[in-house]
Amino acid sequence: MGEAVFDLARRARFAGLSGNFSLGHEILDGAVAQAGEDAGARAWIAIERGRLFNSAGEPARALPFFSEAWELAQRAGDHDLAVDAAHMLAIASDVEAAERWVEVALDYIEAQRASPHWRGMLHHNLGWTYFEAGRFEDALGAFRRDEAIRETSGNAQTLKVARYAVVRTLRALSRVDEAIALGERVVALADAANDAAPYVYEELAECYAVKGEMAEAQRFAARAQAILSENASFVRDEPVRLARLATLAAGAAAAD
Repeated sequence: MGEAVFDLARRARFAGLSGNFSLGHEILDGAVAQAGEDAGARAWIAIERGRLFNSAGEPARALPFFSEAWELAQRAGDHDLAVDAAHMLAIASDVEAAERWVEVALDYIEAQRASPHWRGMLHHNLGWTYFEAGRFEDALGAFRRDEAIRETSGNAQTLKVARYAVVRTLRALSRVDEAIALGERVVALADAANDAAPYVYEELAECYAVKGEMAEAQRFAARAQAILSENASFVRDEPVRLARLATLAAGAAAAD
């Protein structure tokens, strides 16, 4: 029963990621009867129901489902799922509640020996909560904690994501030279690994534009645009950023 419900919950998540929220809810509706009184199965349904509402821009409707998942996952002894639920409660909450849930989740990881991979993610997501609230110094602290964790226990991709957040926040704080130094380091490592870092290219383009170093701004904008213009979700969700990159990249083309 549990595996069947888990599979349905995973399908519902994929539907949500593609923006088909109604299909996701239909899939979860079908999973309810199969879950019965199984606390773990019901926790999976609750957390994915909450994710669907949160992704649809309805965090207030998501919160009760994340709370249900938190309680049910603990009852089932599924500690990683419990941390996931706490992490989602932090994401869907206001800043003060997010801070509390991150502390709850970090304490729970230590007490229950849940997977430590959650620690970096918790700091990372709290950083974006701070960032969106305009609390850039707090955001930088959270992102630096994530970066330190990824340096010791992450991989190249998670470290790149962590450092992008640091670069973005340094720019928001007008610490442009520091942002460029770290961004150039990220790009050098990515280039050496034949990897792409389009969001870091974008940040470097903006940072160099602030400094008036337009040749560098245009070069990095062109690199970012070449990749992000092929990213369907970025094209759909970030038209202003894409237009900005196109403007800078056009300057690069004219300079050539």
